[in-house]
Amino acid sequence: MKILFTLFLLALTASSAYAQCKFVILVTTGDKDDAGTEARISLSVSTANGKKLVIKSLKPWGQKGHNNFEKGHTDTFKGSGKCLLSKPCRMLLESNGKGNKPGWFVDKVAFTQIEEKNLSQKEKTFNVNRWLARDESPDRLFVIVDDCAK
Repeated sequence: MKILFTLFLLALTASSAYAQCKFVILVTTGDKDDAGTEARISLSVSTANGKKLVIKSLKPWGQKGHNNFEKGHTDTFKGSGKCLLSKPCRMLLESNGKGNKPGWFVDKVAFTQIEEKNLSQKEKTFNVNRWLARDESPDRLFVIVDDCAK
């Protein structure tokens, strides 16, 4: 009987570990001169235990035909994948630095995970407030926001 109960618990844990979620990501570009970009933007969001969601390019998650990452605008990106089991607290946002006007001033990134089964949500806003550019301080094409220790 104990073996059956243990197997049941393992199956339950495995099924929740691979639960499907919908993700909604809001990216706000700052309202500065030349703040917008045409570069490819990637995003990685992770939990304190290192589980992560990696999006190699946000563009396919966005609205078709929409010009993303324009000065002063907030863009919405939607997709689905395996759920993060705890609230995200770390973000890596990267630009490939290519295209017309590759520099980009990012205000913030808001992340929402919605579990499809029970509609529970996990939300986190990452305040960035900086350039991802080679010609603007701090001369980097990526930013890491790590709030896991808070």
